[in-house]
Amino acid sequence: MNYPSSRPFHRKPKKTLSRSNTRMSVLEYCERKYYLNYYTFALKQDTPDLWAEAQLLKWLKTVEMWIWEKSHFLLSDYLHALKKWEATDEKIAELKDNMRAEMRADFDYSRERDYSDREDFFGKFWLAEHFYWEWWDELLEPAIEKVCGNLDRFIESSWNQKVQDYFDSAKFVYVEHPRTPDFESMKVNIRKLPWLKDVSVLAWPDFWVTFSDTDFLILDWKSGKEELLDNSVSDQLKMYALKMLLKKWITSLDWVKIEAYEVYLDSMNAYGGILRQEDIDSIIAKVQHDVEEQKQFLVDQDPYKNQPVDLMMFRKTTSEKKCEECPFRSVCKKLD
Repeated sequence: MNYPSSRPFHRKPKKTLSRSNTRMSVLEYCERKYYLNYYTFALKQDTPDLWAEAQLLKWLKTVEMWIWEKSHFLLSDYLHALKKWEATDEKIAELKDNMRAEMRADFDYSRERDYSDREDFFGKFWLAEHFYWEWWDELLEPAIEKVCGNLDRFIESSWNQKVQDYFDSAKFVYVEHPRTPDFESMKVNIRKLPWLKDVSVLAWPDFWVTFSDTDFLILDWKSGKEELLDNSVSDQLKMYALKMLLKKWITSLDWVKIEAYEVYLDSMNAYGGILRQEDIDSIIAKVQHDVEEQKQFLVDQDPYKNQPVDLMMFRKTTSEKKCEECPFRSVCKKLD
């Protein structure tokens, strides 16, 4: 097979190099998956059929990812209603009914789709389990109730009243609109960090509160497995805090208080705390390290051109379990 080479492509990538927690997680998970997620265009010149298949696979979601996404959608819908004093019992029931109908429609669309059509893949939804024929219809309703149950647990928790209090008394409260992400707003102001020239750094919390010009709270909703067993502040929360500081053109916490928590919807356990200067310093160092690592996979280590090196430089994971669960496994096998 002719592998994509490092010679110039017919077209340049649309964007310069980007760094985000999601991208770094994918790179750490599997270098080949990172390539197929973010450098699919490199396949088009030499292997157009594999490019078309990889483009389709980029849009696949596992059931776990689907539950996570819909949980965020539903919680956001509820919080926006709560912010406008519209979160009545009837409104909550309506939001959940709408979500049930939305998920059933998504499921039917995914199940009935013709996956041999390689021309119809942009901006669509389908489940990896349908593409790989691993889904049983009887699992749909439990997935729906998992999403609705996440909202119920939030409403029954102390966080519900806390959020209502923030809406009532804080200077400003932001609630994310995950259905319509604003990627420009996600960009971090990096002009205080000149070594990030030609790199886009993306970060955006689910929920933040401005109590005053020097006092902030960040909340990030989680619907998966609890990863932290203590009250340490995750790198993702540190990144959100750094973004807030850079909006003020500073990197010091000398006169700023930022408190940040990850809240797990399954248990409503929260992990985090008050940010310290060492947290900010460590995330700045990590971002610099991450970008240098990403550059190793670029021709001439040039983040502006953002052109990947040869495919074979992106190593596959040695974990069979990761490969079995990867949405790209069909095209990845053909690249070997």
